[in-house]
Amino acid sequence: MRRIFFQYLQVVAVTVVSLSLGCSKPRTVKVSVPPPPERPRTSSAPPLIAAAKLSPTEENLHHLGREMEALISQPAFAVPDAVLNRTACLIAFPFTTANRETPEGFASCRNSAGQWTSPVVVSLTSLASARPHSDLLLLVLSNRARHQLVAGHLDLRSRLRGAAGPTSGSAAILDEVSASRDLFAYVMSDGGLKGANPPKAMISLNSAETQKLYGHPLDTAQLLGNGTMSSTVTSFYAVDVASFFNTITPSGIIVHHSVLIAAADLPETERTLDRFHYARGYEVSCFGKVYHIAYHYLILPDGKVISGRPERCEGAHARGYNSYIGIALVGDFSSHGKSHTASPARPTKAQLASLIRLCCHLRQKYSIPLQRIMPHNAVSRTACPGEGLQFNTVLAAVSRESGAGS
Repeated sequence: MRRIFFQYLQVVAVTVVSLSLGCSKPRTVKVSVPPPPERPRTSSAPPLIAAAKLSPTEENLHHLGREMEALISQPAFAVPDAVLNRTACLIAFPFTTANRETPEGFASCRNSAGQWTSPVVVSLTSLASARPHSDLLLLVLSNRARHQLVAGHLDLRSRLRGAAGPTSGSAAILDEVSASRDLFAYVMSDGGLKGANPPKAMISLNSAETQKLYGHPLDTAQLLGNGTMSSTVTSFYAVDVASFFNTITPSGIIVHHSVLIAAADLPETERTLDRFHYARGYEVSCFGKVYHIAYHYLILPDGKVISGRPERCEGAHARGYNSYIGIALVGDFSSHGKSHTASPARPTKAQLASLIRLCCHLRQKYSIPLQRIMPHNAVSRTACPGEGLQFNTVLAAVSRESGAGS
């Protein structure tokens, strides 16, 4: 042991000398250093500080957030866009609480600004049917069902019209059918969603557990009804809910012209559109990020294609058709009320070539029928994309290059 101690002193001396020489000429010295003596297993060293443990309520919230993230990452998202757009509130019950006497879940609603509120805790009581055996999602569509929920008691045993939620793979759902329902129910099963009959139960706001979740007193009904509060405890869940309702399976393509971009602004195209669309409230939260540009793609005069927002994020380019991918050709191709005299009267050959290639690619990727590739003026009272863009010629080229047929 004494020999080891003297060897240790030699090592320390060599180290001190090396440091005193400074950085003028670095050297590499290999020194054999004996390992330190092993500590007794009964060491009294303080333990490492463990991460704060989540409460059961927080664990359930994280569980639901992860499940929603998994759902929206799937190429074929199950809930039709017509249902997502009409949903006023989301109520979610994780299966991890299904064995409790009173299962607990979470509710969020769209506030007056169209943003999703921070979640409040709700309880499922007075069950008149079997308890759920999977994660349960209830999409509240009608104002009367929303009012009941915010008031504190949503009675699914009453005259509310509930039904198993339709999926994108089922028969097409009409807006009139969506409007006739108070709520739709889904269960998460095998990594996907399928429609299920709503449970015959009462859903009540749980103010006590909500206050425990946030760590301070609050008005639970006000938070759910029109709250704007943000909390680090639940912010991830609010993002996941927003992404869930802003995720689409593209079902068509709408072609636009950008109108506001002058030729001199082309190097600033993306930033100009971003500022313009941000000011008009076109932003969307999707896959954990916020996007402002309303279109999914921009095509510059040289044919370069720029991504505006991800393909599976809901657009903000054509009312009632935002489950369609929006493609905007930079320029103003309308002769009426032309905003930029410097803008060319028609798209460039490079723009048209890129548009045709992009449409062919998207049509094949999402199995889009030819009749669902349309100019903006086919679905709205607008001159967009202008008479300078001869759309029939574009559509004929897409049909020819991607294979004829519908």
